[in-house]
Amino acid sequence: MRASVTRWIEPRDRPVGSGTVRRLLPFRTHRTVGPFTFLDVMGPEEFTPPPGSGVDAHPHIGMSTLTYLLRGRGVHRDSTGAVQTIDAGAVNWMTAGAGVTHTERPHPDDVGRLTASFGVQLWVALPDDTQDGPAFFEHSPASAVPSVEVGSSTVRIAAGTGWGEAAPVSGSSPLVLAELDVQGAVRVPSDHPERAVLALDGDLTIDDRTITNGHLAVLEAGAEPTIAGHGTVIVIGGEPVGPRHIWWNFVHADPDVIEDAKDRWRRGEFPTVPGDHDDPVPLPAG
Repeated sequence: MRASVTRWIEPRDRPVGSGTVRRLLPFRTHRTVGPFTFLDVMGPEEFTPPPGSGVDAHPHIGMSTLTYLLRGRGVHRDSTGAVQTIDAGAVNWMTAGAGVTHTERPHPDDVGRLTASFGVQLWVALPDDTQDGPAFFEHSPASAVPSVEVGSSTVRIAAGTGWGEAAPVSGSSPLVLAELDVQGAVRVPSDHPERAVLALDGDLTIDDRTITNGHLAVLEAGAEPTIAGHGTVIVIGGEPVGPRHIWWNFVHADPDVIEDAKDRWRRGEFPTVPGDHDDPVPLPAG
């Protein structure tokens, strides 16, 4: 019988803003899963955010950010004028297109207070016909995220389609982001050509192979493995949109467009974030 998991990816600690995340994508030998080019896990942790903490104003092109929290909350602001608190179970989707600038901050009521944080942030490469389009922002409250019961387990479809459900945030191309509360066994359908499973907590296996918390299991195309045990996983997947270049916060099919974005950020030509554009993140060297 063919193995249902083709690659196991271990997380790597990376500094982001005033905190540290565990990065899984891109990985040196496995850059993407479907249209997903980037995957960070935030937490789980408890901390006391100081004033001015978070991620300062920074740019993106050619992709969408997808944020999903299991615990805690935060405030998103961007250059489209969007200001949105995201709570546990809700979804933020920001499309950069030709260019957007945004910040991510603690909720003001949490500054100086012990607060919990646990969630994922992903980047989704845009199809060729939209990667240079207008920027926009979408939010889905937790109450609007559809769920389906699979035996004693629950599957929430945060973005895209899966398990026969469609999320309000549909995505820019065929994809899925699902949170599984596994209490027994759940089969992962093969309705997306590329998929991966991220174990977040608990004691879990994939086709009787243990998956370590914080690790990403890339699935064999067409396989329909069973996740068993008790715990929480995230399933991502979808159709690839084609080769993409990634440099810093920029994703694009054309490397010349990324070079132009570097120059635009240096010259201050990206749109600003209303009310939160002090001390923008400088362009890295190189």
